Amino acid sequence: MIFDRPTIVELVEVVSEFLEKEIKINLPDHLAFKTQIAINVLNIVKREQQNEEILSKESKEILLNLFKDPNKANIRELAKQIETGELKLDDKELQEALIEITKKKISVDNPKYSTYKKLIE
Repeated sequence: MIFDRPTIVELVEVVSEFLEKEIKINLPDHLAFKTQIAINVLNIVKREQQNEEILSKESKEILLNLFKDPNKANIRELAKQIETGELKLDDKELQEALIEITKKKISVDNPKYSTYKKLIE
């Protein structure tokens, strides 16, 4: 990578912490709530940056197991085959793939989500 420090993750983390510790506490409730939404968005961006490579690789492996064809191992093809009925929703292998991919997405979007916590236990 051409850029050294601070990294994208570090920059996002600093802004998030600043909003959380310095700004939000001094705002009226309605603005503090909106600021918390911004903090949550920044935290999603941070988790995406930190985990994108490994989660993409793992998701690709799941799709390769499902399709066997590297050219079809992508989310768009998955959606297309479900929509056209080529893949049936009652297929256990498909169900397992969808659950695993969804768990990976939730781990970035909201790792504190109670259902996610139950799924990974």
